[in-house]
Amino acid sequence: MLKRERHTHILELLEKKTFMTVSDIATELNVSEMTIRRDINELSDSNKLVRLYGGAQKLGRKDKELATHEKINLHIEQKEYIGKIMNSLIQENQVVFVGAGTTILYALPFIQKKGLMIVTNSLIAFNYIIKHTDYRVLLTGGDFTPITEEFIGEHAEQTFESINIDIAFAATNGIYNNNVTTSNYLEGGVQRAAFKSAKKKVVVADSTKFNVSDVYTFYKLSDLDCIITDNKIDEQTFKFYQSFGPLLNKIN
Repeated sequence: MLKRERHTHILELLEKKTFMTVSDIATELNVSEMTIRRDINELSDSNKLVRLYGGAQKLGRKDKELATHEKINLHIEQKEYIGKIMNSLIQENQVVFVGAGTTILYALPFIQKKGLMIVTNSLIAFNYIIKHTDYRVLLTGGDFTPITEEFIGEHAEQTFESINIDIAFAATNGIYNNNVTTSNYLEGGVQRAAFKSAKKKVVVADSTKFNVSDVYTFYKLSDLDCIITDNKIDEQTFKFYQSFGPLLNKIN
């Protein structure tokens, strides 16, 4: 069987079963496990599947960017859990960046350290902070995008040129392999600018965001200080992504 045919068959098998071990794929195609490992590596490098320990998993893809009102009631328990871990990383009197997204919105009530200054490009995060906390807060401004209710573009990015951030939290639409992805290049630009000014860089993602790819990669997992997720992530996925850097899913 030619390599191109093997690759096609592997992707077809994963469409049906989502995850398969190297051994199972080798048996199905009647070739050696060594050959299948090479095929999986090549398909992973081409972003056609997710390479996991001992096997491969179908790569999920986002069909479109969901609006905030469409995501607001999804995976609430996981997002609140993430907020508790975020709180454990923050020290009193720090400057903290929180990006846009409902994961961070649901996390905000669990951030309870004193004397914080919050920097954000998220309108919904800003509204929560001014109504429910006594934190100092800076809203970046910039070009407003109503789908995600955040400010993006050059003006938003310039905000970070004169700010020293202690810890920055950014959300994502999907993580696959070493890539943190988003649907909009400009949205990713704001998060990159915040990370550039931050002493500690953290991405937050509930467990449904792993092995999912959106259009643009705005950061590499291996360049982060850590990734925060919830306690519903499966063991195999946890082990795979932990290879890129610290992955936190337990509340201290």
